[in-house]
Amino acid sequence: MAEVNMIYYEKDYYAVPDTGAEKAYELLRQALLAQKKVAIAKTVMGTNEKLLVLYPTKEGIIVKTLFYYDEIAAIPKSVPRMKLDENELNMAKMLIENMTKPFVAEEYQDEYQARLREAIMKKIQGQEIVAVDTGTTANVIDLMEALQKSLELSNKKDEESKKKLTGTA
Repeated sequence: MAEVNMIYYEKDYYAVPDTGAEKAYELLRQALLAQKKVAIAKTVMGTNEKLLVLYPTKEGIIVKTLFYYDEIAAIPKSVPRMKLDENELNMAKMLIENMTKPFVAEEYQDEYQARLREAIMKKIQGQEIVAVDTGTTANVIDLMEALQKSLELSNKKDEESKKKLTGTA
């Protein structure tokens, strides 16, 4: 499973067995899952041949279409490895730890599409639409100071969440 680099994944689909193929489907799913392997296959979608990975999960099989090797662009620029200050790295790790929470897909929506729909509805209703420029550019001069402020903000939000949960204010 870990041998296929994530950059090759294009789209995901659910694989569902046809009537009468349920046993073969389940046999393949359980065998792949037990060995932590995926199956590689090819199919034609529209007029294109697609490379596929059959990826077993606890619930079923996900079909992941892959890009071919020659479709992946090279990294346009090499990023130099910088020497990091240990305090900066520790502070960044603490910030990440404070901001870490379980992934709940339902908590994320396409906010741009929601604002666009709202603007369209306002326009249909004859209301004036005003664009607000929220893009402010700021240069971070001191990385350590920025990390410290982010960490303090994160701790403050975490404390407020805990107070709400316990009912203390």
